[in-house]
Amino acid sequence: MNSEPASETANAFASGSEYRIIDLGKAVRLLWSKRAFLVACTLLSAVLGYGVSYLFHPAYDATVRLMPPNSHSSSLLIALSPSRNEGDLYLGLLNSRTVADDVIEHQHLADYFKTTKPSQLRGRLAGMAKISLDEDQFVTIVVRANEPETAMRVANAYPEALSRLNHAVALSQAAHRWEFVEGPLEIEKNKLADAEDQLTAAQEKTGVVLPETQVQLGLSAIASLKQQLAARNEELAGLETGSTDQNPKVIVLKSQIASLSGQIERLQAQNGGVAGSAAQAKMPELTLEIGRLTREVKYHQTLLEVLQKQYENAHIEDSYSPPVELVDKAVLPDQKSYPSRRLFAMTGFLAGFPLGLLCLWFRR
Repeated sequence: MNSEPASETANAFASGSEYRIIDLGKAVRLLWSKRAFLVACTLLSAVLGYGVSYLFHPAYDATVRLMPPNSHSSSLLIALSPSRNEGDLYLGLLNSRTVADDVIEHQHLADYFKTTKPSQLRGRLAGMAKISLDEDQFVTIVVRANEPETAMRVANAYPEALSRLNHAVALSQAAHRWEFVEGPLEIEKNKLADAEDQLTAAQEKTGVVLPETQVQLGLSAIASLKQQLAARNEELAGLETGSTDQNPKVIVLKSQIASLSGQIERLQAQNGGVAGSAAQAKMPELTLEIGRLTREVKYHQTLLEVLQKQYENAHIEDSYSPPVELVDKAVLPDQKSYPSRRLFAMTGFLAGFPLGLLCLWFRR
């Protein structure tokens, strides 16, 4: 009598329960009995995946590797962003719109992609090119295309476009330096010409070209004339003791003495009075004026030489652009990179078994 209520309670509990009890042994036996079907599904799925791989057009990868810039070979680029990694700087330049447009233009990719819209061209180029920095800090450019020639051609176009961008940046900075130097250079040329004109006018007005030299020459000439005058006076004194004033020699000596005295007076008037003192002469005043104008000319000459040197350096730097150091140039790929038939077959193989289980489930 007690067993009947218990069985009824168990049946009621089983009918009202939300859980189902799965017999694992029975499930394993069922799978074992359907092993041929499951194996067939798995193999068929693998063969199907392998066959699907033939529906995709083969693609080829071409790879280019660049050495990142350094402070010796590319100081211009390093100066653009000194706080960033050198390889990251190249990544930014290679991913720029300028480089993309350059590659599209030089490789005629508008005809290849069958479109003329710049945004679509850049998007499709970005889809076929992968630019990254590897573990060795080399910049790697991988271009995937349906034709091996196209992949190689586009991959090699990136370093060329980067080189042209570097040259454009160098040219822009050189042009800026030209503009900075050209204006002051022309102004300094005019100032030098004015200073030279003032110096020439002062020299013509005073007759003084080299003041210090002329003073020394004037004093030397006075001393020489005084020696000659002393010699003539001694000779005249000797003649006067035994001759009259009508003696021809006496007359000649007196004439020479008068001439020498006149020359000495004129030189002393220019160089310092009767005693020939340089402190009382007019020459120091002229020397200061001519010296000031000479220093002015030399100052503008020096400044002009500095500006001309900067202008020449700007022209020299214009002809230099940071080199793009190519480590590996892209070569013609001889093996396809996509699709991987082995990968498709493996995917089909792994998906076949779950598909077989689903088929068994729905057949129940």
